[in-house]
Amino acid sequence: MAFNYEMKYHTYEAALSKVKELLMLEDVENGLFYLDKAISLSQELANNSEVIEFKNRFITENRKLIQIKKNLKEKGINPFLKKETVKSSGGGAPEKEERIKFFKKEPPSITLEDVAGLEDVKREIKLNVILPLKNPELYYKYKDSVGCQILMFGPPGCGKSFVAEAIAGELKCAYAIINSFDILDKYVGEAPKKIKAIFDEAMEYDNCLLFFDELDSLFASRESEDSTHTKDVLTAFLTCLSGFNSNKDPKKIRVIIGATNRPWALDTALIRGKRFDTHLYITLPDYDARHFLVSKAFKNHMELLDNTDITIEEMTKRFDGYSGADISSILDKVKTKALEQALLNQKEGIEENVPICMKYFDEVMNSYRNSVSKESLKYFEQFRNGDI
Repeated sequence: MAFNYEMKYHTYEAALSKVKELLMLEDVENGLFYLDKAISLSQELANNSEVIEFKNRFITENRKLIQIKKNLKEKGINPFLKKETVKSSGGGAPEKEERIKFFKKEPPSITLEDVAGLEDVKREIKLNVILPLKNPELYYKYKDSVGCQILMFGPPGCGKSFVAEAIAGELKCAYAIINSFDILDKYVGEAPKKIKAIFDEAMEYDNCLLFFDELDSLFASRESEDSTHTKDVLTAFLTCLSGFNSNKDPKKIRVIIGATNRPWALDTALIRGKRFDTHLYITLPDYDARHFLVSKAFKNHMELLDNTDITIEEMTKRFDGYSGADISSILDKVKTKALEQALLNQKEGIEENVPICMKYFDEVMNSYRNSVSKESLKYFEQFRNGDI
């Protein structure tokens, strides 16, 4: 039976909702029951997601849920309460709840050189983020402070989070990736506290990068039906944002990046004045970027393209209009078809290389649904041009 992604996703969301509801009522036993369900479903979704970006999302959420279960069972820490639910083994008061850490101190190993294409974007990043640290005197001649607030927008699967990690790699700084799962809370007043805690931790570092993923899920326009935030949450965020880059130290730079697939849905308060005033359109990969991605996919096993009827150049052309995540997913499926044939050959005692061929490529391309429509690209162009 085919994997029903939509049904599994809705079941997963329902299980998460039930976990939160039960744990807030301090019903730990039933909360753990639904938590196990959510862990299992997130693993299934990760294993069966075709788009790498979604796969990575569910892998991350699966790890967080496992950690919640471990903390709940071993330390009695209930993430949906201000107190712990289990007392110490000696019958005394529970241990003091540890403060959640959002930042990774070890910088990523990737840099902008690892980003395929997007030359205009990389030029803007170097101008606003990288070069100020190398030539601070010149920058302070023209600017009151260094550091910036960047809004990355574009189709899903084009590498917005990858670009953000590459910036942190260039700066060799601590960084944090935040999504709505980390902030939104049923308790009144808790979400603004979490936002303040995130920014307070960021201010502990001389150089840091703070990345808010899926910004529209946190701060959709107050006129939109999709709006899930309150006035207090937005106010807390904007207050913290206004003081984030207010430093005069040439050796310090703090960068905040918000990413969205729906920039037109954001509350206008976020994108006016000096708030997220640097807009970077993360476009679909051009020919050179697609060629880079395809070549990288076969870099360690070029023998898969020996004596075959398809070339890297041909695949690069056929991938026009596809996101980087889709390209990666398609190539993985093509390789799997070749692998299946290699396993059959091995059973029959045939030990020879099974290359990637046009037949496998066509079969996957004909059955794969492009995650980016031409219609959606028009909206991104309109936003970039200020028409919406």
